[in-house]
Amino acid sequence: MSTQPGRVRQPDGLHLVLLQGRVRPERRQAVNTAAEDSGRSVGLYLDDLVRYLEENGGLPVFPKPKPQPEELPIPAA
Repeated sequence: MSTQPGRVRQPDGLHLVLLQGRVRPERRQAVNTAAEDSGRSVGLYLDDLVRYLEENGGLPVFPKPKPQPEELPIPAA
């Protein structure tokens, strides 16, 4: 059930799986705002977004992140 009154949610009886990840606070706010403006729950908004991307060229594949430099050893005091 949607936690926000008035938002459209996924129909009952669908087989759904949990998708989690951490994002920057401003990106979370952007998704929440877009979902609210669309009248959808965040889950339904993200599902529709992925479907839209799949129907319009597919999900992008980004380059692998560059390895971070190793931390320098700290000599014992």
